[in-house]
Amino acid sequence: MQEYEVKTRDNLSLVVKNWNEGDVASEQALLIIHGIGEHQGRYEHVADHFVSKGYDVYTYDQRGHGLSGGKRGHSPSVDYNLDDLEYVIASIKHSELFLYGHSFGGNVLVNYLLSRKNEKLKSAVLSGAWMKLKIQPSKIDLVLATVMNSVYPSFTQDNKIDVTTLSNIEEVGQKYLADPLVHSKISAGLFKSFYASGLFAIENANSLNTPTLLIHGADDEIVDPEGSKKFASRAENAELKIYSDTKHELHNDNKAEEVLEFVSSWLEVK
Repeated sequence: MQEYEVKTRDNLSLVVKNWNEGDVASEQALLIIHGIGEHQGRYEHVADHFVSKGYDVYTYDQRGHGLSGGKRGHSPSVDYNLDDLEYVIASIKHSELFLYGHSFGGNVLVNYLLSRKNEKLKSAVLSGAWMKLKIQPSKIDLVLATVMNSVYPSFTQDNKIDVTTLSNIEEVGQKYLADPLVHSKISAGLFKSFYASGLFAIENANSLNTPTLLIHGADDEIVDPEGSKKFASRAENAELKIYSDTKHELHNDNKAEEVLEFVSSWLEVK
């Protein structure tokens, strides 16, 4: 495994990992984008799976997460994260690129697909992508977020993620709580921007040009599967797979092996 840093437009350092050992002959790179409050290290088993399928696999810690720079849980806006993703992609020198984004990372990815272009990009996977939250914020919450974003956008609060909603496997939640690189912060600026960008993605799904697979746990209590369903119904290039008896983190739940094998098979034909 190799590790390096990429600088952002506001001079933060993003830590990137290449999970392959030694020289890799494959021209196919797969980049994984993690969710809110977590970090790239939680995707080691996912990376190993795709390495075994012949991909040169990369991950990175998003700004305000893991070992990367920035205030924990804060981003000025989704545009900063989109630029960050472009900088990371530019550091990957392969002829074919595949992108995999989970939850908050799925929000970043779906908005990248709708607003940016990359000739190397072949297809994408959205896992439990944050487009519509299961519990919708009240009008008062949205007003407060707007006010705080205007006066103190980096102000953070608890993201209120209940670890029992991550997976049916209890150990997943226990490891999440014990992980020193996991945090529970989300800023006013990040929430306001990403709440809007998730809804924007659903409304503009017909602009999708990249072949995209959406996977979602039927019992997801964090991100509403209806968001993925609406997006897929409006996008010609999208395919949807809902997994019964699974929660938010499909890659960490009781059907993880089945899910990852399906994703691998789907990528092969795209």
